[in-house]
Amino acid sequence: MSMPTAQHSAVVFAYHNVGVRCLQVLLARNVRVPLVVTHEDDPSETIWFDSVAAVCIKHGILFITPTNPKSEELLSKVQALQPDFIFSFYYRQMLPTNLLDQARCGAFNMHGSLLPKYRGRAPVNWAILHGETETGMTLHEMVAKPDAGAIVAQSRIPILPDETAFEVFGKLSTVAEQTLWNILPDMLEGCIPKMQNDIAQGSYFGRRRPEDGRIDWRRSATDIYNLHRAVAPPYPGAWTMINGRKLIIGKASLSQRIEPHASVGLFVRDDMILGICGDGQYIMIDELLDEDSQLVSAQALSALLQSPSPCHQQNGISEPTKTVFILGINGFVGHQLLERILRSTNWKVFGIDIEKHRIVGLLDNAEYKSRLLFREGYMEANWDWIEARVKESDIILPLAAISTPSSFVKSPLRVFEVDFEANLRIVRLVAKHKKRLIFPSTSEVYGMCHDDEFDTEESQLICGPIHKSRWIYSCSKQLLDRVIFGYGAEGLDFTIFRPFNWIGSGLDSVDNNSLAGSRVTTRFLGNIIRGEDMILVDGGSQRRVFTYIDDGIDALMKIIVNDNDTAGSKIYNIGNPANDYSIRDLATLMLDTAATMEGFKDSIANVKLTDGNSTTFYGEGYQDVQHRVPKITNACEDLGWSPSVTMEDAIRRLFFDFIKPS
Repeated sequence: MSMPTAQHSAVVFAYHNVGVRCLQVLLARNVRVPLVVTHEDDPSETIWFDSVAAVCIKHGILFITPTNPKSEELLSKVQALQPDFIFSFYYRQMLPTNLLDQARCGAFNMHGSLLPKYRGRAPVNWAILHGETETGMTLHEMVAKPDAGAIVAQSRIPILPDETAFEVFGKLSTVAEQTLWNILPDMLEGCIPKMQNDIAQGSYFGRRRPEDGRIDWRRSATDIYNLHRAVAPPYPGAWTMINGRKLIIGKASLSQRIEPHASVGLFVRDDMILGICGDGQYIMIDELLDEDSQLVSAQALSALLQSPSPCHQQNGISEPTKTVFILGINGFVGHQLLERILRSTNWKVFGIDIEKHRIVGLLDNAEYKSRLLFREGYMEANWDWIEARVKESDIILPLAAISTPSSFVKSPLRVFEVDFEANLRIVRLVAKHKKRLIFPSTSEVYGMCHDDEFDTEESQLICGPIHKSRWIYSCSKQLLDRVIFGYGAEGLDFTIFRPFNWIGSGLDSVDNNSLAGSRVTTRFLGNIIRGEDMILVDGGSQRRVFTYIDDGIDALMKIIVNDNDTAGSKIYNIGNPANDYSIRDLATLMLDTAATMEGFKDSIANVKLTDGNSTTFYGEGYQDVQHRVPKITNACEDLGWSPSVTMEDAIRRLFFDFIKPS
């Protein structure tokens, strides 16, 4: 195709290697670039990529580095230039629509994924983390929502099994150059193809931070290897703590060998460093680094593993930097959050609950005794103690609640007393003493909402008739959300989160074999263990989004840390839209998973799926909803969080945790 004779102009927002290569394409295609907007390099970031500013200096192009792309000064500069196009090539901030509107022929962005998949930040890293085997580059129109405009051009590349994000990004930089080179002549001629970008078919992912690279050795070898590949140097790396020292995986490979009886984590064998993972498989650590990027030998690691653990010091910090009060600390979420806090921070924790069987190991651990204070008892009998702890705390999480559907029907007044009245008293104490509140709402508040995605800002909260007592829980939580919001207007520092069907080990007891005694994943697991039929209430057509507890705790930790106060006065849905399953499909997946695992093959031989009536199962006051899917964009953007555990992996972990508790 011949090159257009009329010279077009473009204002370019660019950074990183993709920015360099695409800017060079524009210049090679005779596009006039009167202004480039780029970033100052962050001194805290490892700068391993090429400089857009250097290209501008070489070609005599004016470049600026404003901190705010929404500034009136920048808008005035672009207006004065009257560009034909605005391009964004790996510029790290969203551009406002009033700026985009200044481009006569349109504004376009080069995004590092096959849109609509992996919208948002760090798409290459997220794709590898999720085990994708393909990715690509997409040139798309820029609109108000991130990565949501029409697709102009798209190119695909494979992600090979052992490639790291650095290697994949190198390929993508070339692909970005080729994609723009091929489509640009048509664009300059005014022939701009626009294909649908159906964002409902994809997901949005937030930014990643160095702390997201912490290894949870309870996860499968494939998961941990993918984490390593996603963040391997020059990115911050997948890391673990050994006796107060941070160790980073530089290079690794996936082994097919299984160590079924070994404890998870790093160990040394035959002068080799291995990482035993939650599924018994291990990864070979070919290069282990310390925080100064110095090699750690097998001998040095062996000595470190054998050295005594510091009992009263975590990560080199002796004084707690936060004090967190968890009410309902022995519950499913409470005990998982407690364990994460104690193992990964130096924070002090207060807790109260009516039992302690899930946390007794943490209570007895000498390393945590100075940072953990627990009271066993009912909230109603311990208000003086509770108020004293609120006064001493920075952050309060009232996680205590009655949250099983059978209880909503059979004991609605008790649900109201605990879930509303007792928690309202806690909210008032937090407001009185000017502390920060992180409140667990519920996906149930959306009730019978008709939206395809439930939006914290826009969706209607629709409950059923009064005689359907199952709505007592939803109404109690919704009213508390509104009360908290009202206190927020008077100065209460709060964040509300709405969990969408968090699942995992310890959700309920598998020994409870009464109808409706446990929630569905635990009930189905118990059915499989005992060789019982699995009852599908009303045929099991209802759909739910299931979220593995580790993803939920990841989000909670980010809310607690609250970088730059981004979570203040916000409501977040915390769920995994990719795990949208009908109850029937869930039962089938659990049976299929059990068939692949030793110890379950015999028990499932006689298990059948049978239909049951909801009135018989739960009682006259029950009413169900057919779907419940969260919109999580604001949680991803604000918190730098995204759920990563697939449904298949979540179910495998349920079975594995039953066989071999962590």
